[in-house]
Amino acid sequence: NYNPAHTLLVSYPGSGERLAWRIIEALTGSVVGDDWNLSNEGYHVSTLKTSYPHNEGTWSWGDSFYDANIIFLVRSPRWAIPSYFDIKSELAFSNGFEDSKNRVRFTYTSRPAIYKWNRWVIANRGENFREQLEKWGWMIDFYMNNGRRAIYADGSSIIDAHCRPENEIIHSCIPKAIISYERLGSTDKLIGEAETMKLANAMIEGRENEVPMAERGDWGCGYDKVIDRRKQEPRWDSTTRKGQSETRRKYTSSSLGEINAELIRLITTYSDASKGWDVDPLANDLVSILAEYRAEIDAKLCAMAPA
Repeated sequence: NYNPAHTLLVSYPGSGERLAWRIIEALTGSVVGDDWNLSNEGYHVSTLKTSYPHNEGTWSWGDSFYDANIIFLVRSPRWAIPSYFDIKSELAFSNGFEDSKNRVRFTYTSRPAIYKWNRWVIANRGENFREQLEKWGWMIDFYMNNGRRAIYADGSSIIDAHCRPENEIIHSCIPKAIISYERLGSTDKLIGEAETMKLANAMIEGRENEVPMAERGDWGCGYDKVIDRRKQEPRWDSTTRKGQSETRRKYTSSSLGEINAELIRLITTYSDASKGWDVDPLANDLVSILAEYRAEIDAKLCAMAPA
């Protein structure tokens, strides 16, 4: 039986997984499945996308992806959280699998009115926003630390059961690469192609002959075809949604300050020489991406400051 090496594409919901999996499908010629099987592709696929351990994700594939290389897709929380809100709205804030499955056809079709976003952000004195910002950062910590769910007061860690070596469910929960959604979908195709190369190389790392993959010389062409189809086909990705532009989603200076603080926390954590992060290539790449997000937030805060 055909049994190719596996890839897990993980991200906070709303981080652009749809664009990433379309690029993966173009590179591999194989369909991408999902953790809830809303795509009806099943789990006998070479690549699976998930938002685990976020509550919108589930570890549904057991140990069948033991050999998987993990790709972590990251997007600035300034835009990922509103995109997650769009998905929740399209699913009518469903509370169960069946309700979500019945509304899948509405995903990537429309953005809710701005007032609904504003109402959601300030609800419970901003706790909706803070909860998602915390989960956004927590997912980064989870995968950078091989499945760490929490830290005890004495410094010891709680490791997710799926990521514990003795359980033999997956060989490692540490990503092979951090992929920036902003770079992947950049209007500068050279930037997008470079991020696609990084994605493809991470997928085949250590098993180049075991992953279905186009010839290296065709990777750029595969990327170009996906990007050229954006905004051309319904439900292609978030760019095809109807309604007011996501750039009209406003944050208060206080909320932007909270995003900035979380970015600073993560940058400081994964630059820490005492923990060896300063010489870790994965951490270096993550910090580089987060620094771009922080620069954008700083610029916005400066623009909002009184003259």
